[in-house]
Amino acid sequence: MELNTIDFGSQITAPKLSAASASVPAIVIFVNGYRMSVPVMNIVREIRRNEDVTIYYDNEYWNDIDDKFQQRLGDQFAFYADGDAPTITAKNEIGFHARKRHGRKAGYNLIVKINQIKYSDVRNETSRKILWGQDADLNRYDPKKIPIDIVCHSMGFAYALGMVEVLKELGYNPERIYALAPENPGGGSIPGFIKESIQYGSGPVDHWYKQDMIAPQKAIPGIGQVQFIPPGVPKGPYASHSVANYGWIFGLKKGIKSYVKSRISN
Repeated sequence: MELNTIDFGSQITAPKLSAASASVPAIVIFVNGYRMSVPVMNIVREIRRNEDVTIYYDNEYWNDIDDKFQQRLGDQFAFYADGDAPTITAKNEIGFHARKRHGRKAGYNLIVKINQIKYSDVRNETSRKILWGQDADLNRYDPKKIPIDIVCHSMGFAYALGMVEVLKELGYNPERIYALAPENPGGGSIPGFIKESIQYGSGPVDHWYKQDMIAPQKAIPGIGQVQFIPPGVPKGPYASHSVANYGWIFGLKKGIKSYVKSRISN
């Protein structure tokens, strides 16, 4: 695979790290879902999409949930993939598999980016840290053995499945999937090679007016754990879906099966 050149523009910032870095380098990928826009612009984005995976995110989609996940996991490197798609692709099999195909392309792009860090001509330690953060030690390890976590939201679920398929097929090491309010959760299944998977979303005991009406929730086939939105957290047709309301995940007590575990303590 030919390695292309990363554009180290002014938008790139060093990854945010936990106070105690994990002893084993690890990667987390954030896959967003539908991004609000006027309908025409959303279609234009679909036509122009290139499935490029970046090491920065230039809007407020994640509302700091990405930072919270990276801090808890202790993963040194964060990448972002865009699982956005027009609303006409929602809640149907054709749309789900189209997003999954897009995700497969992003999987190939991610592999290029991982290897660019590994085999970069930038060998000066200080320069590497400026580009990739304080634990820019990916060059010391076999990229195919580095654990890869994926956090996906809404339409990003189908996209994430496409990414992990390609990663596994080419010998890389996707280990965990955290699915927040996945869109069409029954459209796919968690692959057997994934070591840990957790789904977060609205539960069956919630009143209808507190359910996620954007992406109605049922268990993903093959999911390891399902955690429902607890009492006291905003719920409703939109609130139960909005990624901004999922900070409660990090208030779960250690020992609960759906607790997001740090690699440091594993």
